[in-house]
Amino acid sequence: MISIVFCGDLRYCPYLVRYTDRLDAAGAAYEVLFWNRAALSLDVPANYHYYDKPSPESLGKAKKMLDFLGFRGWVKKQLRRAKPDGVIFLSTLSGMFVPELAKKYQGNYIFDIRDYSYESLPPFYKIERRLIENSYFTTISSKGFRAFLPEHEYVVAHNFNRNERTEPFVFRRQAPPYQIVWNGTIRYFDYQKQYLDAFANDPRFTFVYHGEGTDLEQFRSYCEAQGIRNVRFTGAYDNKDKALLIRDAAVLNNCYSLDFGDEVRYAVSNRFYDGLVYHIPQIVEAGSFKAQETARLGVGLAVDSVKDLPDRLYDYYNHLDAAAFDRACDVALREIIAEDDAFIRRIDQFIEHVKG
Repeated sequence: MISIVFCGDLRYCPYLVRYTDRLDAAGAAYEVLFWNRAALSLDVPANYHYYDKPSPESLGKAKKMLDFLGFRGWVKKQLRRAKPDGVIFLSTLSGMFVPELAKKYQGNYIFDIRDYSYESLPPFYKIERRLIENSYFTTISSKGFRAFLPEHEYVVAHNFNRNERTEPFVFRRQAPPYQIVWNGTIRYFDYQKQYLDAFANDPRFTFVYHGEGTDLEQFRSYCEAQGIRNVRFTGAYDNKDKALLIRDAAVLNNCYSLDFGDEVRYAVSNRFYDGLVYHIPQIVEAGSFKAQETARLGVGLAVDSVKDLPDRLYDYYNHLDAAAFDRACDVALREIIAEDDAFIRRIDQFIEHVKG
């Protein structure tokens, strides 16, 4: 039996299905242990167990830490009960809260790292390194993470849903005004407003924001106060409608603020993969791993300054070689799918390993 541990609400763990699909295919017994932090009303399978203690993000650090310690104690109790043959830790913190298990389950757990955490803190880094070294394998969602993680042979697990590619897409040059589309959580207002200012009421472009988030009202209010009329907000959407929402995009707005440091600098966003799957060029922030990949693959434009950006983007888009761009997207996807195949094989090998 395999226990899967995640220290948060399952809505923040879409990659759980990458493991449960393989476990189901192998007919392996497993359970999912997670934290119902948002006190949601849940309807989950019988093999899903949750720590039912609300812990709002607004709590102070001391109270939040006490809650995490409570989750840690609960996880240890559940693992003593289940006596699993192997464990899968989804996210850095899920493993960090029970580091002693690195010895108990040495060579019998997967450590799945999806984000930058607290690697700048020496004690944290030391524990994380031990978790990485003692794992059956450790997976990372971006090759850029090698910049802050210990040297190790990592398996890459892209935040990429290969089932989205249900048909072959090709680049379709749109008619002006060109839609610059953001899809996902609406955030980074302090950074994004420079783009709103640069493109304000430019008749060649329309900014479209699909999604919701804590910054949404700030975006709306700013555009209204500044009289910016070429911006549209469509609100929340179901992910199954994503292809429909972005099909008329000329460019994907994939620019994040590096003010958030390594949390953003080395990550690869879901929107990066959207651009590859749907063959839509993207703009990304310069100075990031995402910008390096965009340049290496030839699938977009890195933005180092918004000065003259509307003219530069207009020129880039109208001179884009459609055939070369389609080839670039296809080459990139083949590379990603090959790495995804390797990730799946390693999960299958782990399942066989712990089953004995």
